[in-house]
Amino acid sequence: MNLEIQNRIVGVVGRKGAGKSFWLAEHLRYCPRLVVFDVLGEYNSIPNRIESLKRFERFLKESRDKETFACSYVPGGEPEQEIEDVSRLVYERGNLCLVCEEIALYTQPGSAPPLFGKLVRTGRHKRIDVCWATQRPAECAKSITALTDLWVLFSLTEPRDLDAIATRCGFEIARKVEELRDHEHILWDVASRGIIEDSLRLLKRET
Repeated sequence: MNLEIQNRIVGVVGRKGAGKSFWLAEHLRYCPRLVVFDVLGEYNSIPNRIESLKRFERFLKESRDKETFACSYVPGGEPEQEIEDVSRLVYERGNLCLVCEEIALYTQPGSAPPLFGKLVRTGRHKRIDVCWATQRPAECAKSITALTDLWVLFSLTEPRDLDAIATRCGFEIARKVEELRDHEHILWDVASRGIIEDSLRLLKRET
């Protein structure tokens, strides 16, 4: 029997200062093969900060025989174009977790860059997990939010963002999100349609 390998798409959302960055920093420590698309250059704890596509391509080629590796890619130009180049190279490499910070800066509700969209839709064939983060879920591509398997929800107060959460997770979850305090969060699993417990191994995939 040919069982299709599945991936996991995780969305981390919450207003500024709610606790997203701390949560990601803690959980990414347990992710063995990691690429962060770091549009704001804030991931100083991730080794191998890379700022050119040529060096990024070389890094991925050199990582092929490694059990573990991590890097952050800091775009120097337009994020919407550079996420395409990064997506192409990550798709060719496969078997890693791609973390996309501030996704609303390079997607729109009605569209996403084509190669990035392909990676999200078909990354399971290449063993690519995707973790995306934003302050504004209402401004992200709906094609990506619709494919998200697990929502890590921090405090939101903007009505449009709460409506976006209600659309994907239900009105009761949106109400709970509105009542969260800073650094409080809930995890909503789409498959079980229920709240699940957090785990530091959440983003860890075995080889």
